[in-house]
Amino acid sequence: MFFANPMYLWALLGLAIPVVIHLWSKSEGKTIKVGSISLLQKSETTQSNRLHLNEWILLLLRMLAVTLLVFILAEPLAKTKTKKKDLVYLIEPDLIKISSFKSVFDSLTENREVKLLQKDFATYNPEDSLAKIGVVNYWQLVQDFTQLDADSIVVYSQSLVKGLKGKRPEINENVNWITIDSSSTFEEVLQLRQLQDSVEVLKVQSNNDKLYFSKEFLTSNEVQDLTEGVVVIPTDTIHIVVSAIDSLAAQIPYFKASLKALSSYLEQPITFKEVENDAEIDLDTDVFIWLQPNSPPEFEGVTLFYNPDAFATHLIERIDSKKYTLTQRITRKNAVANHLPEQLLPLLNLHPELEVEIDKYDNRVSSSEGIQPLKIDSDNQTDKASIIPFTPWFWLALVLVLIVERILSRIQNQ
Repeated sequence: MFFANPMYLWALLGLAIPVVIHLWSKSEGKTIKVGSISLLQKSETTQSNRLHLNEWILLLLRMLAVTLLVFILAEPLAKTKTKKKDLVYLIEPDLIKISSFKSVFDSLTENREVKLLQKDFATYNPEDSLAKIGVVNYWQLVQDFTQLDADSIVVYSQSLVKGLKGKRPEINENVNWITIDSSSTFEEVLQLRQLQDSVEVLKVQSNNDKLYFSKEFLTSNEVQDLTEGVVVIPTDTIHIVVSAIDSLAAQIPYFKASLKALSSYLEQPITFKEVENDAEIDLDTDVFIWLQPNSPPEFEGVTLFYNPDAFATHLIERIDSKKYTLTQRITRKNAVANHLPEQLLPLLNLHPELEVEIDKYDNRVSSSEGIQPLKIDSDNQTDKASIIPFTPWFWLALVLVLIVERILSRIQNQ
């Protein structure tokens, strides 16, 4: 047992107070001279002894009450040692299917129980079929490691970068994270886009270090072998409409020039139209640039509106997938310095259906150090589950002692 506030134990010196009061109240009997004692009755020795005994019991009860009150102030606590598993092995389910990892996996399952790195940390059973769980969110699972009730945890995983989401967690457990590199370099055709006299081939290459894209332009005959499973999509014209007040009309030439450069570089037809108000917007408009003092109207496509922001780091800031803001007036200087055409490129949304597809091609691998959770210093942490407070029991004992003391004190006075 230990005390949360041991300084209060100095108050035990107050135990001398009941003793002093008891000795002070014990005054010696007075001597009275009488002529004859024949008329006096003899006192009962048993009753006198009982009164003396009650006095000593009252003294002890009062000293006990002071002691209990001091202990309550000092907050007595006790630590209990919880039995934990010495070591737990966690394995990402997809690793079990990899032949290069099989020898390591077999050696682990021979002597120890192995758990799967997934929700609820189920124990591996060779007879059970492994369900496909998609991308493992490693750091979210790390926060549930307390369920394992283990002193040390060894994790075998692919450590894919796309599985690292959120803030790096902080935990009490000792974790040894081992990365098994199961990825291989591959190249995949993502999209085929028909241009005027050629076909644009968009490819993705991925390995354990990087994910990158490449484009090449082939003739229709050359892409025949690539069309299996990939549909050649036509090149649609992107329609852009702008509405500006007179004070912001000077911004329009910058947008025109930047979009013209993008159209030439991407070989993507882009039309540009100026209107006075939102009522003139066509149904086939893809991007609406609103350079007016009032809020932009409701629009199903992509909207870019003027909203000055002195703290913004870019000319064009993204709010969500369909809303962007122009944070300052465009000049020749900041248009060149901030690469205005590049900042307009996301508004065109050239490959909207590929954003979901790209995730499954990302095979980049994090190092063991990069995925390792932060270890909390155990000296500065208190395991609340292993501490038992005794204060409620001392309160109960103090109440009982005070009740008994009051009863004996009443009997003593009678």
